[in-house]
Parts: sequence; structure tokens; C-alpha cells
Amino acid sequence: MKTQLRPLSPAEREVAERNAYMISRFLAANRLPADGWWDVVVFRYLLTVQNWFTRPELYKYEFCTLAWQGMRSAVDNERRKQSRRIQTISLDEVIPGTEGLTWADMVTEDNLDYTPYLEVS
Repeated sequence: MKTQLRPLSPAEREVAERNAYMISRFLAANRLPADGWWDVVVFRYLLTVQNWFTRPELYKYEFCTLAWQGMRSAVDNERRKQSRRIQTISLDEVIPGTEGLTWADMVTEDNLDYTPYLEVS
């Protein structure tokens, strides 16, 4: 499937505008806030419009099916990408499974003995 978005032709623009309601319905059906997910799905939606016009073999499928599947794929890809990002935590955050122990409580002079690069030769 084509991955480069270009300006829409007049016919593509007309189809995109006529079916734009699908974006809001998709976000609502998947309980995704528009302010955080709109950009993720709208670009895949527009790419689906372009692919619909450039690939006649897709005509055997309903446009709404392709658009919905494309938006779902975009959300899945974004979630995978977000899961690979480094997660930041606060040193004041309680460590799960402890009785109120925080990450800051773990950073003590005694714990520095386990850091190999601080060993004195």
C-alpha cells in the first residue's frame, strides 16, 4: 500500500469530505480522544482515499471497510511505537508490590556499592 501522502485531486477531495464522518465515528467507537488520536487516524484515512483511486483492485471492497481497517492499523502502529518509548518515572513514585517504598528510598549510599563503574581499584 502506498505510504507517501500527496495533495488530493478534486475527485479524491470530494470522496474524503463526503466520508469524513467516519473519522469521528472510528474515534468514538474505539473510545479514543480526538485531541490525542485525530492526527494518527486522519492521515491514514487520507492515504486510504488516495489508494482507493490509484488501485482498482481495491474496488471489490467497500471504501468504509478499507478506511476503518486503515485507521485501526494506524492506531495499532502508534500504540506499538509508544510502547517502545522510554518510560519516565518519578523518584517519589511508590514501587509496585512494596509497602510504600519509593524509588528514591532505593537510591542510598549502600546501593551504590552495586554499581560497577563506581568501584575503586
